[in-house]
Amino acid sequence: MPLQWKFLSPPPKPKSGAEEQFRTIFARYPHASWVLDRATLRVLAVNEAAALQFGYSAKALLGVSYLDLLTPEDAVSMQRTLNQRTNSRGPAHWRMRTNNGEVIHVEVSWRPVPFNRVPALLLVIESTRQSMRRLERETDEGRERLEALSKRLVEIQEAERAEIARELHDEIGQLLTGLKLMMTLPGTLADAGNGNGTRAAGTPEMIKIVSELIGRVRDLSMDLRPPMLDEIGVVAALQWHFERYTRRTGIKVSFDHPASNPRFPASLEIAAFRIIQEALTNTARHAGVDHVLVELRADPEYLRLRIEDLGHGFNPDLEPAGRSAGLTGMKERALLIGGQVTIESARDAGTRIFVVLPLRGTGSTWN
Repeated sequence: MPLQWKFLSPPPKPKSGAEEQFRTIFARYPHASWVLDRATLRVLAVNEAAALQFGYSAKALLGVSYLDLLTPEDAVSMQRTLNQRTNSRGPAHWRMRTNNGEVIHVEVSWRPVPFNRVPALLLVIESTRQSMRRLERETDEGRERLEALSKRLVEIQEAERAEIARELHDEIGQLLTGLKLMMTLPGTLADAGNGNGTRAAGTPEMIKIVSELIGRVRDLSMDLRPPMLDEIGVVAALQWHFERYTRRTGIKVSFDHPASNPRFPASLEIAAFRIIQEALTNTARHAGVDHVLVELRADPEYLRLRIEDLGHGFNPDLEPAGRSAGLTGMKERALLIGGQVTIESARDAGTRIFVVLPLRGTGSTWN
């Protein structure tokens, strides 16, 4: 049955296409909509959505005082508000009665409109339940968009890290190696004064500085993106990382992992590596220990990580700023691929970090 515009008296013929378009939009609008005489607040027009929501026929609502549909307290509030504000400037919250006597909470917005040469108000009504559902839907959609954006940003960050690491290793590293080789061999160099001067090999101090620079560039490249993470997997990459970590910090890492070297989806391997990397950085900065345990286990459904130390510990509800940023980054990395990070810690009782990353939905199961 097509929706109809209901009038108190037969409407005049449309004067313009715009007016006819407005009438059509009004009739088909999904939210309850009313046109009220601005002076008397009587109903001049009502759409089908309003009639259905309040349990009346559209014809029965024409000519009714809109105030009679509100609770007595809100009728007074509405009349006072409409006298003070021509436009709603945001929704008002009122209580209205349906035909069966039920009181429902609604959000009402309004604006002045001309109607058959009568000053009128156009009211649009949405029940609080509808409003909450809409708000929840918009919140969910916003969260999904934010998660997709965050995931994309992480992917871009990892791609840029890999590119910079390759540039450091392949370009700058090779140039420095060539420079060192040139410095270790005596050679000839045209002298601006006599044209046939000789050049001695670089001094030991110069060679030492270049060697240190080569080592720092190599370390920086590895920190940005260890190539073995892509080539041979997260287990081997972690073993390499733990060796460097122990040399740098003096903290020994006990690594419990499958006897084989399983491969996982790339996004999951990167997330696992970065989470463990951040956890060990926090251990070195705050725990005050010389030993830490890292465990990696996998089944057909999940990759599970555990990082545990017996250090100073902390109150997770009162995280220091530096540690809080690191922990937040770990949780966000896990969340972006549908995982979860749980932290257990207390003062002088050590810290335990449990990570669960789903294998399904990240590209494939583990091999």
